[in-house]
Amino acid sequence: MSHLIIIFLALLLMLSYNSVISQEQTGGDTLPCNEVINELSPCLSYLNKQYSSPSSFCCQGANYVWKQYGKKKKQRRGVCECLESVLPLIGQIDGSVISAIPQQCGLKIKIPPINGDFNCSMIH
Repeated sequence: MSHLIIIFLALLLMLSYNSVISQEQTGGDTLPCNEVINELSPCLSYLNKQYSSPSSFCCQGANYVWKQYGKKKKQRRGVCECLESVLPLIGQIDGSVISAIPQQCGLKIKIPPINGDFNCSMIH
């Protein structure tokens, strides 16, 4: 549990440093990275493989992020870049676990296996 608290505090510090993805990256639509991270933070226990499926709060957050930022390609890339920027703070995450969240939550979207080697410009 203390490990999750440290991760959460690290995320908060990062959010104070980088709270908004630049408008150029999202085509004029500002993407608040802090909101994305806040909505998806309940997914940490699933991403760290503490649980075999995401919690209902994780699914609600994933659904919210998709509805708010999933319609335009540049917004989807912005979400990817936001997630990619916090991965080093979280540690090693199996990218396939990230890509399984929509299926596990019953969302009709596809997320590539995002990890430290993933290039967000590949998002369509």
